[in-house]
Amino acid sequence: MLMSLALPTLVLMTLAVLVTRGVEALMPESVPGLIATALLSALLLWALATGLFALLYLWQDARISALLGDARGWAHMSGLGASAALIWAPLMLLTVATAPRRWKTAVW
Repeated sequence: MLMSLALPTLVLMTLAVLVTRGVEALMPESVPGLIATALLSALLLWALATGLFALLYLWQDARISALLGDARGWAHMSGLGASAALIWAPLMLLTVATAPRRWKTAVW
């Protein structure tokens, strides 16, 4: 139970905050910077979630590596990563929405 549901959920939730805060530090303190932060974070989190699901599938059964050698396998994992947006997207959006509170030079 823990490895199949709770741990991936906690990992995705943690990544959502950490990745978004990391991208936020690289972007300018402006509204276009907030939009860029949200878009770049979403792409990175989608890729990380895809990789996480691929690793979890490989951990359960090494025969999955043959599936991952095919484009259909990565398309499936990519779909799982997109579905995981139900977990990471709300936290990412909350982190982006509260970013102006952490701005040092610009004023919202």
